[in-house]
Amino acid sequence: MIAPRLPIALLALVGLGACATIGDAQQRASSDANEATSRASRPVDRQARQRIVRSDLLTQMAFWAGEYQTFPNDLEAAQRFSDALRRGGRADRAGEIAGEALGRFPDDKELTLIYGLAQLAAGRPQESLRPLALAAQSDAQNWRARSALGAALDQIGRFQQARQAYDEALAIVPDNARVLTNLGVSHLMAGEAAEAEAVLRRALAQPNAPPEARQNLAVSIALQGRFDEAEQIETVELPPAEAAANMTYLRGLLSDQRRWDDLGRPG
Repeated sequence: MIAPRLPIALLALVGLGACATIGDAQQRASSDANEATSRASRPVDRQARQRIVRSDLLTQMAFWAGEYQTFPNDLEAAQRFSDALRRGGRADRAGEIAGEALGRFPDDKELTLIYGLAQLAAGRPQESLRPLALAAQSDAQNWRARSALGAALDQIGRFQQARQAYDEALAIVPDNARVLTNLGVSHLMAGEAAEAEAVLRRALAQPNAPPEARQNLAVSIALQGRFDEAEQIETVELPPAEAAANMTYLRGLLSDQRRWDDLGRPG
């Protein structure tokens, strides 16, 4: 039986990678860490740090693991290591690293944002609220912090406050596809399928719209009873059999309101 893949979830600009390959990154990070002692007397290699951004995520995780162990009081190493861990699916560890570093650099805006994003990615929206709000307040142009704050607020059911955060983000980056996708999902979580459809169509019309925009658009349309249309939208990215299975699953959810509430709303 095909398992439904219904991504009724906020993007929050977290950008998680595939967790199945994290073991490889851990092995590489361990290897780099074993070399830390021999590197400790060396100065920071700025050119290597600039080059690493062009590498794949696993290589970045391993590189910054070594840099952080070698230079534990280096702000950039803490920032980049935590952020790479979060993007690689290690949100809990990312939060630990960023939290440790904040003890040494309590006023750093970027580290505060990274810590908030890590908490959100780890499924702790309540704990992410303060750092994300601080990051937003400290920089009037930080749309990423505002969008992530909206995602956190949505996950604890504070939809109106989330909309305000998204509106502030969109005032900085009008028609940003990721912010619009989060806003659309906010409407979905609040049970406002028609409003979600309108916003998600705007998101999908933007360049580089994330896959979640299309997938959640299909969900919003299905929730209004237009299953054939929703299935057609899903088949752009999913095999026909999987799209059909998703629609069957959604029909079942709509026939049992308690199951839909459990899936689409915060507990």
